[in-house]
Amino acid sequence: MSLGAFFLSAIPVYAGMVGSGRQLPAGSVKVFGYYEGTQSQDLNFSLSGEGTCTTNNTVNPNSSFACGSTGKVTGEGSGGAAMVKLLAQPYESVQYWAAVGAGDYTLKVASVTRTNTLSGRSVGPVVEAGVKAILWPDTVVAPGLAAQLGFGWRSHRFQENPAGNTAAEGAIDQRLDLLSSQVALETGHLFKPEGWRVGVEPYGGVKWVRTQAWLRDHKGGGRVGGIEDTVTPFLGLHIPAYENEGLFAEASFVGGFHYAAGLSVRFK
Repeated sequence: MSLGAFFLSAIPVYAGMVGSGRQLPAGSVKVFGYYEGTQSQDLNFSLSGEGTCTTNNTVNPNSSFACGSTGKVTGEGSGGAAMVKLLAQPYESVQYWAAVGAGDYTLKVASVTRTNTLSGRSVGPVVEAGVKAILWPDTVVAPGLAAQLGFGWRSHRFQENPAGNTAAEGAIDQRLDLLSSQVALETGHLFKPEGWRVGVEPYGGVKWVRTQAWLRDHKGGGRVGGIEDTVTPFLGLHIPAYENEGLFAEASFVGGFHYAAGLSVRFK
């Protein structure tokens, strides 16, 4: 797709895992290993300029859509990433965390005759970091309350457009970069009746995510970008299987389905 012909206006992808808001003992360190993914993320492209937008697909060069309007072209994104997260609570009620990983992403955009599917065979890097404040600790009689601020960057290289043809790798060469900011407010409570060895901790809340997206064309040149704000509720479940180990799962549902699941190990 010609990058000078449209403006990427909405791409609310990869909101990022919030995690449990429970307070840890001062000096604790916790390690998470998990997979997070997104399915059917809603995307919108605001058309601008004049003429016809075409792909760089050498196998099917006639795939195009009209650009002489101010309408919307819908899109859809899906992908996943394997992640490792390190969380530290040096003080009584403040937690710092950082996460790294790698994953893939597929972007679908409608044209006049068919849907263009942009993808790549290589994985892209993921980097995240943030801070969480325990506003009210979880107690026997009342659930806890926490607030989190996080930032993330992801990059994905698109080198294939296989939908409707047998395009070879390298038919396109585009890169999608996503820079996100996230603010979350959450509550949760550990239920562990007397005599139980394993407790159950449901948690949830609401998060606001601002995503800045850039799409660059390394063959034809050009760059477009846009900002999207998304507010979504999220739900999670943490099961502390042992004193320092546990399993967890988390999901949010606005603008698509985003999920994460894995295990955690606490030291000290």
